[in-house]
Amino acid sequence: MEGLIKSGFVAVTGVPNAGKSTLINALMGDRLLIASEKSQTTRRQLRCILTAEDYQIVFVDTPGMHQPKNKLGEFMVREIENSVANSDVVLYILDATSPSPELSEDFARGKPVILVINKIDLLFPKHTEELIESFKSDGRFAKVVAVSASSRTNLNEVIEAVKGFLPSGGLLYPADQLMDCDYRLLAAELIREQALLQLEDEVPHGIAVEIVDFSESAAEATILANIIVERESHKGIVIGRGGSMLKIIGTGARLGIQDLMDKRVHLKLWVKVKKNWRKDPNQLKWLGYK
Repeated sequence: MEGLIKSGFVAVTGVPNAGKSTLINALMGDRLLIASEKSQTTRRQLRCILTAEDYQIVFVDTPGMHQPKNKLGEFMVREIENSVANSDVVLYILDATSPSPELSEDFARGKPVILVINKIDLLFPKHTEELIESFKSDGRFAKVVAVSASSRTNLNEVIEAVKGFLPSGGLLYPADQLMDCDYRLLAAELIREQALLQLEDEVPHGIAVEIVDFSESAAEATILANIIVERESHKGIVIGRGGSMLKIIGTGARLGIQDLMDKRVHLKLWVKVKKNWRKDPNQLKWLGYK
C-alpha cells in the first residue's frame, strides 16, 4: 500500500445500548469488542483498525454517554471526552426506536459529527425515511446515515461518509493490525462479557476483572484472573451452587479467548470482594481504570 490514503481516528459515541460496539464489530467483519444488552458494557476506549486499499479508519469505541454516579462513571466520561478530543470525525450512534440525541452543540469540539441511526430493521421503511429527513436540518450533524448493525444493512454508507471527512495521509498502524491493545486486556474484557451475559441485572455493574498472571507459548496460554465484586452476596451469585456459575463464565470466556488467540487456553478464575471499588480512586487505578 503506497501513496496517500484517507486515514484518521473516529470516535464512536452515543447513549448506552445504542449499538456502538455492535456497529464496530459489523464494520470490522469480526467480533472484536464485547457487546451485551446491559448498559455500560463498554468502560474504556478501545481502538479497532479497518484498513483497505484507499483508507485506514481507526474506530474508537467509547462508553455510553451518562451522568456519572461514582468514580468509575467519571473515568468513563473522561474516556468519551478524550476520544472526541483526539478524533478527526465523530460518529454519534442513535437507537432508531428511541430517536432523541443527547448531545450539546459543543460536544464534538468542532469535529464533524455523522449521525448514524441504528436498528432500522425494527422500523417500517417509511418511518426510517421520515427519521432521516427530520435530522438532515439538525445543525449538529454534518451527515445522516441509517443502518442496521445486526443485519449488516447500509454499512458501506458509514464507511463512505467517514472517508469524506478524513484527512489524506499515510497508514497510522501496520496494515494487518486489527486492534490497538494486547491480549491481556482483551482476555479481561471477554471474561467480563461472560459475566454480563450470565448474571442477574444487579451484579454486572459492580464487576471488574483483574488479570493476575498471563503467560503464553507458541501453542498455548495460561491465564489466572480474579472477578471482582462489591458485595459478599454478589460473590455467591457469581460462584453459583457448587461453583456452577463460575464454571459457565469460565468456559464461555476460555472459548472466546481461544478463538481470539488461535491457541489452546488454560483459564483459572477466582472471585474476590473489594467493597465499593467503583468509588475508590486507588482501586480503580489498580484495576486499570486510570
